[in-house]
Amino acid sequence: LCPPTDGELYSGTAADFMGRDFAIFRTLGHHHPIRTEQHDSRWLNDPRFISAHLIPESDNPEDDKIYFFFRENAIDGEHNGKATHARIGQICKNDFGGHRSLVNKWTTFLKARLICSVPGPNGIDTHFDEL
Repeated sequence: LCPPTDGELYSGTAADFMGRDFAIFRTLGHHHPIRTEQHDSRWLNDPRFISAHLIPESDNPEDDKIYFFFRENAIDGEHNGKATHARIGQICKNDFGGHRSLVNKWTTFLKARLICSVPGPNGIDTHFDEL
């Protein structure tokens, strides 16, 4: 849950009583509600949301981003066996969704795995799977 900004509430939560439809939402405020794609594991795969934060990109509030920190099950092909990965998701605060495709869905949603790399030719990647 991100503290309301301009009267809008940003949240990552289960959207149904069964806890199977997870989403990142924008509700309330002046704009229509918007969410991540429903029942698509490439967007969210059984996430456990930790926190959300508004991060200004510049002096222009139109550039502001909302970052979501969460853990989710690895997608097939990412890992052998069952694994959980720490992720950071980003959406643009001024995202209004698509006009023909992704209507009422985020068009700027990105997510990445948290990795710390040691520089140099023999550097290693340290994967952060706990938040």
